[in-house]
Amino acid sequence: MADIKKDEIILFLENLKIKNNYNLVSNIEDIDIKNNLIQIVLNVDEKEKEDIEAATKIWQRELSKFTGFDDCRVIFTSHRKLSESSKEVPSLKKPVRENYQLQHLGKIIAVASGKGGVGKSTIASNIAVSLSNLGYKVGLLDADIYGPSQQKMFGIVKSETKIKDKKIQPEKVDNVTLISMGMMIPDDQAIVWRGPMLMRAIQQLLMDVEWGHQDFTIIDLPPGTGDIHITLAQKVNLAGAVVVSTPQDIALIDAKKAINLYKKTNTRILGVIENMSYFECSSCGERHEIFSGGNIPQRLGEENVELLGEIPLIKEIRECSDKGVPFASDDTERTSIFKQISKKIISVL
Repeated sequence: MADIKKDEIILFLENLKIKNNYNLVSNIEDIDIKNNLIQIVLNVDEKEKEDIEAATKIWQRELSKFTGFDDCRVIFTSHRKLSESSKEVPSLKKPVRENYQLQHLGKIIAVASGKGGVGKSTIASNIAVSLSNLGYKVGLLDADIYGPSQQKMFGIVKSETKIKDKKIQPEKVDNVTLISMGMMIPDDQAIVWRGPMLMRAIQQLLMDVEWGHQDFTIIDLPPGTGDIHITLAQKVNLAGAVVVSTPQDIALIDAKKAINLYKKTNTRILGVIENMSYFECSSCGERHEIFSGGNIPQRLGEENVELLGEIPLIKEIRECSDKGVPFASDDTERTSIFKQISKKIISVL
């Protein structure tokens, strides 16, 4: 692996299952790669040096296997103490990292949720369509590698993704440019990638796709707060993050985790969307709050986080997703809730 890069080494080390590994990786000060040698400069506290040596021996062994290099060394320096902040998620501006250059994607918005099943992908697709209805050019990246769904929501079946001039060609649906791992693999095929392979896939979907120039790019993230979320927060200049949750207490616990992740990585939180907020009876018009009451920002303890909108439990939203035509594609009064949310997002950017 002669063309190994610093970022690939960082990502590989981050995914090793070693106690306090993120803490260690966040204190790498430099990586030098030359003449079949990898040399890592690591800032450590002298009092903890003995424990850290055990971990870095694993680094050296595993890096040699990963890269095929003959020699991998870790040099300790202790000119400053480990700070309390190093126990958090690694800094957004670590000097050893190289941020992705994605100016052509316009304002990049992450759509996240702390847990699955809250309708995050449905919300992401409808926001993308609503922004396009407002006249903007919009990119939509399905970053849920294990469970891609955007290709289904846009009615893309058995797509054979083409490569032209070394660039992956995305699908274009009206004014939305879309790429998803679901366009590249059969529906019933499981992806069993881990660590560096997963991160490389995300990098390729961002860097090696013929995106063109977009005004906004929506990234539909997988549920949770894992490697993909941290890496994107560190390496992509995000305009902000939108967190999706249902009003159910158990969902709000995980939504809070997502919000805390973005706070730790200095990512602006644009607001929260309350999905499946209520059910309105088609016969009597009465509103039923099936999953508990609203007031999500207050219940999250995040009074400074804006509520971007409340999406009711509507059968048509589910039917449209299954048919492959996003609900917001029909630009009518009925679908105006997504346009209102999109306008709010624009206003806070």
